[in-house]
Amino acid sequence: MRLAQLQRAFQAHVLSGSNAIGAHVAPARGAETAMRLAVYAEGYDARLVEALAVTYPALERALGQERFADCVRALAHRRPSRFFSVRRYGRELAELLEGELPGARGRGAAELARFEWALAEAFDAADARPLAAQDLEHIDPSRWAGLRFELVPGSQTLSLATNAVCWWQAAAHDRAPPARWRAGRSSMWLIWRRELAVYFRRLAQEEARALAALRSGASFGALCAQLARCAPAASASLRAATLLKRWLGEGILVAPGAGLSRRARLRPRP
Repeated sequence: MRLAQLQRAFQAHVLSGSNAIGAHVAPARGAETAMRLAVYAEGYDARLVEALAVTYPALERALGQERFADCVRALAHRRPSRFFSVRRYGRELAELLEGELPGARGRGAAELARFEWALAEAFDAADARPLAAQDLEHIDPSRWAGLRFELVPGSQTLSLATNAVCWWQAAAHDRAPPARWRAGRSSMWLIWRRELAVYFRRLAQEEARALAALRSGASFGALCAQLARCAPAASASLRAATLLKRWLGEGILVAPGAGLSRRARLRPRP
């Protein structure tokens, strides 16, 4: 059997329990072939459970170690990893939880998984220098309507129908979890990283729509027009300026380059 065939047979044993590899394992004194192979199969599952527990610590606490490990093992055998790095593996856990757990618990656990995955993605995102207020000081007023901004790499907005964030906060601060998964109403959350810290906060509907407009490439003038549909033009401009000031202060924005002066364009960190 060629090396590639041996590797595929060994992988099939680890992932699905196939015994084809057993005929090609040399005998060893005092250790049955099945026992020797089980070391690798069980070790593979154990390492994935450990790795995903780092990505999903609050979820592991919410489900309990045994239930969490069962879900990870189920994921490993239904959706084998296709990544060279284990860090990129595990996004599909939320989908599996929705199918495995009933009712509000399944929806809440799935949303907690999506929230923790978003936190991890924000932390791993590429570095980019956030746009600062002084970068905009020399922009000619006539050009403001055409300015476009982008959100920092890894930033996300999530719509959550459960109180998954409360479960995460309880785990993070070693507090008792909420009494239930259900929330009074859906909520939007913004997640982003600044330097080495990951932040998140709840969004009002108006701000969530404004951020969605920025993501779609809307200009600052288009953003003002969008806000004006729900408020007088003067107050809409003030609201847009207030949002921009907040986003700059939180380090959420980066400059795409077009429409900004050279000193405002991003440069790689040394």
